[in-house]
Formats: sequence, C-alpha cells, structure tokens
Amino acid sequence: MKQIWQCMVADFKQRTRQQSYMVTLLAMSVLTLLYFPSPDTQYQTLVINGYRGIYNSAWIGVCLAMLNVMFLPIICFYLVKNALELDRQSKTCELIAATSISKQAFLFAKWGVNLLILLSIVLAMLLSSVLIQLYYGESYQIDMWALVWPQLVFVLPLLLAIASIAILFESITWLKGGFGNVAYFFLWIGSITQSIEGVSGIGAVLESLDMEVAARFPAEQGGTNVGITASESVSTFVWHGFEPSVVHLLGMLPLLMISLIGLSLAFLFFDRFSNGSLKEAKKPWRIVSVIEKVTGILDRLFAGATKSFAFTRLLRLEFKLMLKGQTNLWFIGLVTLNVCQAFVDQDLLLSLFLPISLLWCVLVISPLGQLERQTNTFEIMAYSKQSPLLQNMASFSAGWGLLALACLGSIARYVVMAEWLLLVQLFVAISFMVSLAYFCGAFTQTKRMFEVVFLVIWYIGPLQAGLYLDFLGVNSQSSWDAGMPYYFLAIASGLLLLTMSIKRTR
Repeated sequence: MKQIWQCMVADFKQRTRQQSYMVTLLAMSVLTLLYFPSPDTQYQTLVINGYRGIYNSAWIGVCLAMLNVMFLPIICFYLVKNALELDRQSKTCELIAATSISKQAFLFAKWGVNLLILLSIVLAMLLSSVLIQLYYGESYQIDMWALVWPQLVFVLPLLLAIASIAILFESITWLKGGFGNVAYFFLWIGSITQSIEGVSGIGAVLESLDMEVAARFPAEQGGTNVGITASESVSTFVWHGFEPSVVHLLGMLPLLMISLIGLSLAFLFFDRFSNGSLKEAKKPWRIVSVIEKVTGILDRLFAGATKSFAFTRLLRLEFKLMLKGQTNLWFIGLVTLNVCQAFVDQDLLLSLFLPISLLWCVLVISPLGQLERQTNTFEIMAYSKQSPLLQNMASFSAGWGLLALACLGSIARYVVMAEWLLLVQLFVAISFMVSLAYFCGAFTQTKRMFEVVFLVIWYIGPLQAGLYLDFLGVNSQSSWDAGMPYYFLAIASGLLLLTMSIKRTR
C-alpha cells in the first residue's frame, strides 16, 4: 500500500503540472458557463416542452450532470490517456520495470491518479456552477446535496470507467497510439446516444422531467432539446428536483462493471514496459511481395525525378518520413478506396467514400508539424543550410500530396467530367486538413490534438452535413452559396502562416 501511495503522489504531481491539465480545467469551466446561458441570450441548452427550470441548485445539478455525461468522456479521456506514455517519454520506464512494484500495484496507482484528475475537473465545474447560480440570481439558496448527488450517481461511475478504459488502451499495443484515439472517438459517439436515449441514467432523468413538465403545463406542445437551441424567449418554472432512487442506482452498475473489466484486462495486457520477445519471421504473402517491389520501383523513380532541386529532395524525404512504418494493409486500403472513388455514384462519393478516404490518412499526417521531434532530427534540421521557409513548404507539400494521392480517383473523375467546382472544393478541403494537422502538431508538439479536433469536425461536417463545418462540401451548391470554401481557404492560409511563425520562433 505504501508503494501505491508513493507512486500516486509522484505521478499526480507530474501530471497536474502539465500545461494540458491547466488548459482543460479552464476549458471545462468556460464550457460550464456556456452551458448555462444568461436568461436574455439567444440560445438555450436544455428546453423541455418549451420550458426550462430556473437556475436553482436542483436544475443546475442535473444539467451539469448531463453536460459531464456528454463531454467528459471525449475531453478527459485524451487528457488522462498518457499515464504510461509519460514514463516512456521520460525514459523512466526501465527504472520502473526494474523495481519490486508489481504491475497490478503500478497500474492501480495510475488508475487512481486518472480518477483524481477527473474528480478535480468535476470539482472545478461544480464550483463554477455555484458562482453561476449566484451571478444570475434566479435563486440564491445553495443546496449542495442537490448539486452533488447527480454527479455521484451519474458522473462518478462514468469517471471510473474513463480511468479504466484509458489505462486499458495504453496497455494494449495497437490501441495506445493514434488508432486507439480514433477508435475511442467512435465509441464516444455511440455512448452519447446510449446515455441520452437509454432507459437508465440520464435518459431516466429526461423521461421524468418530460412527464413532470407535461403534467404541469398540459396546454403547451413542444419537445425536449438537449444541446444548443436557438430561442429568443423560453418560459421558466421552479423545479425542486428529486431524490435518487433504486432505478438510478441500478443504472450505475453497467459503468461499474465496465470499469472493473477494463482494469482487469489492463492487468492482463500490460507488458511492464517490455519490448516483447522476437517472433519468428513468417514468409510474406505473395501480394505483399508484389507491393514491396512496386513501392521500391516507385521510390527509385521518385528519387530520380526529385534529385535536381533542394525543394524536391526535401519533399521526397518528408514524404518518406510520413509513410515510414505504414503497413501493406494500409496501402491496399488506399488503392481500394481510390478504385471505389472512380466508380461509385457521385452522391455516395461525396457523402461516404471521400470522407473515409481522408479519414484513412489521419494517422499518417497527424505527426506533421512535429516530425522533427518524433524522428529526433530537430537539431539536424535546425543547423542545416536549408531555409526554414523551404523546410516548412516541403513538409506542407508532402502532406498535401499524400491526401491528393488518397483522393486521386475523385480528382481524375472530376477532371474527366469537368466538375471544376467540386475539384476546387476538394483542393480546399485538402489544404484545410493539412494546415490543421501542421498547426496542431507545431502548437502542441503531439499528434493527439489533431486526431481529436479533426474527428469532431469530420463527423459533424462532411459525415453529418453540418454546413458550417463541412470543409469537404458534401452539399456543394449550399456550401458555395454560403461561401464556405472561401472561409476554409482563409482558415487554411491563416493556420499555415501561424504555424510557420511558431516554428520560426522555436
């Protein structure tokens, strides 16, 4: 127990001193403020049958629990999914592996620190909500139990599950990197639907509120809106809340089971920072041999075509750095997606195959902006004779070229069919995606920010056809009418200039 406590204290000090922790605390406090808009604002976040409760402790406590259920899993998972990675980056993993602490005790300490960090964020949001209630002044009576119990019943089991899933993802080799970040995003999308529409948890609270408002105001006709809803005037009512029941407590059990199972599987998969034993080499498949021969020929042709100029030589090296480590399966998928782009229906191409093709390259271009740090070539690049502008443009062009290759089937199709507006939109989308990856990598020196931010934009924009985030122009005519290609081109140019300024300063 003493070993676990010492490990937790040291790890908690290290991780709470990170800039990302302080930024997350501030961001969640601001999000809490935005989730409880002023009574005279033009939007509302929780409207039931045309009504919302006054800002008393009961209403704020339940609304805060809904906010936490929706956003804590996506924001805080990526915050705490670095417990083991920090030890690898600081080169202390070998020292830990050589100590007498068991891997069960070590992982339990890491899980405990994850939970403490998440609890501190919820505590900051609770304090912010108390200040919000006093500031708006619709009720000055602070009922701490009404504020706290929804967090204990609905949010605390979720925190236990997030802490366990983060440890589990870091313990499994193929989930600890970018693929795990992408996979968890889609897991979160499914969990929101389950939490809001389920028969227990937050779903039970919403159902109870619907019934109560319908009984108190039977003449009104409306629906329940969870999220940002444009509304100039909403009627209010006094809601005194309700006490937790057996139904709410039973709703905790699935998340508690997920937490227990996740931590148990982490104990099983964690290799105690071992590189693993060398496996016997297997004979490659025939198609793999063909791919390797083709890529070798293409590389020699590429080297011959780019050897005359400094920029093209840098471009080739940046391109090879990005593709280094990619599996043959990835290349097969890239070719397959290009073939599908050339032959599928145009509506299906815009709404499905082009977004998937861009998503296929997310993990490849996410290191942009910090490739020098990842490949340990920062000092070499800093003292090279090449100008920083040439280096930056080569890196940007390599990312742009890779996405263009991923969309080559669409580009050829648009040229043949003379769909010039769609071709321009695709070029703008590629420029925006590369600029965003380049900026996120240079700003944070990690891949994670781009992998998370882009997935949110990709899901709400191209996949769900949200006009103001649809950088790909799924509804082409509506996008041009709203001037979205111009906006995204301006954003891409601004991000590129800002990135070059950041890299020049460093």
